[in-house]
Amino acid sequence: MKSDTRTTLDNAIDTQNPILVTAANGNTGLLAAKELLLLGFKVRAMVRNKNAIGAVELTKLGAEIFVGDMNDIRDLRLALKGVKRAYFCAPFDGNSLFKTIAFIVAAEEEKLEHVVYMTQWLASEAHHSMVTKSHWLGDQIVKMHQHVNYTFVNPGLFGFVYFLTAETVAQLGLMPTVVKGATTGKVGLNAPPSEEDQGRVIAHILKNPTPHIGKTYRPTGPKEISLLEVANIFEKVLGRSVKIKEISEDMFLKASKSGGWPTFEYCNVRYYMKEFENNAFSFGGSVTSVVKDITGREPEDFETIARREFGRRAETSRTLSNKLSAIFHLVKMLLTPTPDMTTFEQSIDMPRFINGMKFVGSDENWKATHL
Repeated sequence: MKSDTRTTLDNAIDTQNPILVTAANGNTGLLAAKELLLLGFKVRAMVRNKNAIGAVELTKLGAEIFVGDMNDIRDLRLALKGVKRAYFCAPFDGNSLFKTIAFIVAAEEEKLEHVVYMTQWLASEAHHSMVTKSHWLGDQIVKMHQHVNYTFVNPGLFGFVYFLTAETVAQLGLMPTVVKGATTGKVGLNAPPSEEDQGRVIAHILKNPTPHIGKTYRPTGPKEISLLEVANIFEKVLGRSVKIKEISEDMFLKASKSGGWPTFEYCNVRYYMKEFENNAFSFGGSVTSVVKDITGREPEDFETIARREFGRRAETSRTLSNKLSAIFHLVKMLLTPTPDMTTFEQSIDMPRFINGMKFVGSDENWKATHL
């Protein structure tokens, strides 16, 4: 890092220059923006849809809404005008690396003071997932910043992932998972951070960036839990029996397709489920003190997350119509043809390395940087 060429940081609350939050309708962007507003900062929220629930909420809270496309560097340049600090989170799509590079170039041109970059615990150069390889490459380019100070945030498996099948859990008492051996309580280990805690961490780094220059933080929950423990917590919160149901990868793909999940997303997530099974998210110890250290608050435990998630989802209310809906979706899934991932990956020219690819447990370079 060439610190002598970087902007000197002023850690006082800046009431004149807004902080840019990209992907402000997203899982972490929305919550980071809300926390920054609570801390007294001006916020410019970059979104594609100003009518989305998150953007509407931020407008009411006083944020400036900037409608733009992170693929277009012209929009990024406009979004960064007058900005000194920013949070960048590349959307989960095939152009994530393109968006990251465009942002880095625009941030350098504007000579920002500090940027918090969302990356990924699994980020590695030879991973099976295109998104994960893109994160790793993006991280290397971030480190080439000449004028901009930066901090990485690289959480493991997010808390919201556990609620993708919330309807099935609440209505049918079944917790489907593609993770083999889930019922043993020995695989699928993780200390899931809430999106709320991640948003607070991001905001508090941007509030006082100097101690965090060049650092990487992994926010986590307070305890490592297995999928068996997740099922037990679901039982407690819902007041009903919840049984783990191990399913095949083909069934996972059918469920993802029938549920309307974008093909690119579940094409990559299937690799993360294998990492989950391999306990990659507990490598080197999955619990950190990052949330408490940076925000001064204890991290939310999984029961707190579960009560909030089930409480705000209409489909988890135990009614006859919701149960019939869950049964309909189950039948629809069973009748859905299995997506052909090989054909899909070929159709989008997903990189397939001649020398092969690796899960992180077999990647010595990754392991050496994650101990």
